[in-house]
Amino acid sequence: MIELREVFYQYGERHRPVLEGVSLQIPDGQYVAIIGPNGCGKTTLIKHLNALLLPSRGEICVDGLNTRDVTRHRELRCRVGMVFQNPDHQVVGMSVEEDVAFGLENLAVPPREIAARIGASLARVGLAGFEQRAPFTLSGGEKRLVSLAGVLVMNPRWLVLDEPTAYLDPSGRRRVLAMIAALHREGMGIIHVTHDLGEVADAERVLVMERGAVVRDGTPGDVCTFLMSGATPGLEAPVLAALMARLKESGWNLRTDVVSLEAAHREIHSCLARLAVPTAGGNK
Repeated sequence: MIELREVFYQYGERHRPVLEGVSLQIPDGQYVAIIGPNGCGKTTLIKHLNALLLPSRGEICVDGLNTRDVTRHRELRCRVGMVFQNPDHQVVGMSVEEDVAFGLENLAVPPREIAARIGASLARVGLAGFEQRAPFTLSGGEKRLVSLAGVLVMNPRWLVLDEPTAYLDPSGRRRVLAMIAALHREGMGIIHVTHDLGEVADAERVLVMERGAVVRDGTPGDVCTFLMSGATPGLEAPVLAALMARLKESGWNLRTDVVSLEAAHREIHSCLARLAVPTAGGNK
C-alpha cells in the first residue's frame, strides 16, 4: 500500500503550498489516474512517492517504508519506478542497451544478470533487438518505451507515469497505453498522471486535483459526470462524453458517463438496437 497522511509541500517559504493536506491510501496493484489543470500539484505529488521530494509536513509510506528514512531510499526507488514526462530527460545512454542497464550498474548487479534482464525488459515493451540502437534514432514512442524498459528492469512493484503520452503521435500513444494496460493486468500498481480522462478508461480509480488538493475520488464514469458539471475550471469533460450529451439532448436515450471509444460504441449500438425492435404490428 501507498499511504499519504496530511501531506503539505511548498517550494520555499515565500510560496503558497503546492500540496495542501493530501491524504490517500492506494492498495497494492491498483490502477490510479490523477488528473487536474496545470499547476494543481500532480507532478509534485508523484515525485513524493519515491522520495524525489520530501513533504514539508505530513508522512508518506510505501509498503511500510517511510520516505523520510534516507537509509531506505535505495529500496524505495527500486519499489517505485518513475517515467518522466519528457523521455529525453530520462535517456542517459549512448545506446538502448547502455541506457536500460544504467540503474542495474549503479546497484552493482553482475554483468551476466544485467544482460539477461535487459533482454527480458526490452522484449516486455516490444523492443527486442533494439539493444544497439542509438536513442536519437528512435521515434518519440520508442524513446518512451526505452524509458519504461529502464524502469521495468529494476522489477518495481509500482509504476508512476507523468503524462506518458505527451509529445506522441496517435500510433505511439496507443502503443504506450497498451503497454500500461498490460502491466496492470500482470498485477503492477499504476499511478498515471494525465490531462485526458479518455486515456485512462481502464483505471480503477481517478483522482481529480485542484490547487494542491484532491477534490474528487471515484471511478472514470463518476469523474466524467463530475467534469460534465463544470465543477473544476481548467478541466474539460472527455469529447466523447460531450458528444453523448448532445445526442441525449436530441432525444437519444444514452448514458453520458463514457470515457472510451469502445464504451461509446457499445452504448450507441445498444440504443440503435432498441430503436430497431419491431412493434406489435410488425413495423419498425
